[in-house]
Amino acid sequence: MSQRIFGIHAVKAALEAGSGSMLVVRGGRLSRRQLEVIELAESLDVTVVRKDIATGTVDQGIMLETLPVRFRSEGKLLELLDQLDGNGYFLVLDGVTDPRNFGACLRNAASFGLHGVIVPKDHSAPLSPAAIKVASGAASITPVFQVTNLARCIDGLKKAGLWIIGTSLSDATRSFADVDLSGPVALVMGAEGKGIRPKTARCCDYLVEIPMPFPDLSLNVAVATGICLYEIYRQRSAS
Repeated sequence: MSQRIFGIHAVKAALEAGSGSMLVVRGGRLSRRQLEVIELAESLDVTVVRKDIATGTVDQGIMLETLPVRFRSEGKLLELLDQLDGNGYFLVLDGVTDPRNFGACLRNAASFGLHGVIVPKDHSAPLSPAAIKVASGAASITPVFQVTNLARCIDGLKKAGLWIIGTSLSDATRSFADVDLSGPVALVMGAEGKGIRPKTARCCDYLVEIPMPFPDLSLNVAVATGICLYEIYRQRSAS
């Protein structure tokens, strides 16, 4: 069964990643950006069809049919860790169930060049059309691994040489900026409001907080993820 991706950015990224079997463009006058996507699709031998689109969402008059974007298995994660040989850079999402927040976190991960995103099988948002659209093609770029036991998976990341950095508003022991993030690392982000679960927190090497002048005004999980990933990127680039 095919999956549909909507919006110019998401469609373009999916095409560039080699996904897509048919591009559907709404009839009528075409914008410059729509023409660019059509040209890209044709250069990749993807069929282009002009017809009405009824998506019920903001689609920018363009839709791409692709093979379904699926979660990758824990076995594939172990294979990747072996290939990286202790140099991994991952995002772990613990209990992020809102598809738009999930999609925005995937977009952050792709923007900063992470090797993958890890989510638990339960209490996590699906790779739904809403999440994929917000991700703007990131779901086709950065692999998303689904694991049955998050604590066991984190233990495996540690054995592979990664430091596990969890974020917390209440139990943090230090500021995020005071931690050495230049090496192999997995950043653990929790659901908005609840944060990471206690069992997950106990698996972390450090629990940190983002220094803010008004900490009572907590950040959206996707915004907080972007801030943390930038700091990791900054330190890794400097080293």
